[in-house]
Amino acid sequence: MIAGVPSPLPSDIPTGVPAGIDVRTQVPLARHTYLRIGGPARFFAEPHSLDEVALLFAWARSVPVAVRVLGGGSNILVADEGVDALVITLRRACGQVRFDGTRVTAGAAVMLPALARAAAAEGLSGLEFAVGIPGSLGGALQTNAGIGDGRSIGPLVDSVDALGARGPLTLSREELRFGYRESSLRGAGVMVTAATLQLGPRPREAIEAEMRRLLAVRAAAQPTAQPNAGSVFRNPPGDHAGRLIEAAGCKGLTVGGARVSELHANFIVHDGGATARDVAALMRELQERVQAHAGISLVPEIEWWGPAPAPAAFPAPPSAELEE
Repeated sequence: MIAGVPSPLPSDIPTGVPAGIDVRTQVPLARHTYLRIGGPARFFAEPHSLDEVALLFAWARSVPVAVRVLGGGSNILVADEGVDALVITLRRACGQVRFDGTRVTAGAAVMLPALARAAAAEGLSGLEFAVGIPGSLGGALQTNAGIGDGRSIGPLVDSVDALGARGPLTLSREELRFGYRESSLRGAGVMVTAATLQLGPRPREAIEAEMRRLLAVRAAAQPTAQPNAGSVFRNPPGDHAGRLIEAAGCKGLTVGGARVSELHANFIVHDGGATARDVAALMRELQERVQAHAGISLVPEIEWWGPAPAPAAFPAPPSAELEE
């Protein structure tokens, strides 16, 4: 390996793939993430059903190769050398939405803005906050996605369907725990496939007006027109990561092609020339400067997808096989 040049992933052609399932090799993941950065997946598949998902997991165990489940791609940083794994997207297998009174059951791959708008069309309230969150329902459940005023997905959850080592299972509200940007689903060794949410009636016009207001606020405060991974760091208790980064004099700070947004300091953006290495190094620089200025350790909200050990900016990943 030449210094500074990522090692290529194995380019082997998959053998033993279940009939009828297309497993591709060396698929660039940058096109599947909001940050538009990162190398290829060793294997990549878009199963059409949960039966095909189960077959793919069985095949991956036989290779053997790790499995990663790709949600909306809004909160991950993919390594420049790519991911030595089978990356599965559930947009075909888990993309359905069904309403039953004030309850909605949606697949894990349904994007939150689309789900919020579908609920609004039914005159159902509760998901207005999600209209500007660029992620899937499955990923949102893993991280209890929400916005700054305290609204999040967790309080709406009635039950979650998942695929575990022993097959399909349904987790009730009482079996789940949701906290600030985390839930008991993360690291639990299960793959979320769908969830049922409890919403409430509200005039459609009022719901749509609230969503327009939230989108306007988001557009004014966040760099939505530039490639980014969403909020880079979690807000520490009683404070905001963006405020801390700005107070440490880091707005506009750059490493390589990565830059701290001048609009919101908890966003890292780029103009197309940044690498994952640049982003990780900039994250570490922000952590060090905020620690020196305020004595606070910033914890990443985005996840590292790449070889171990992860860059210094990231904590050790969860030990579970399945991730989203």
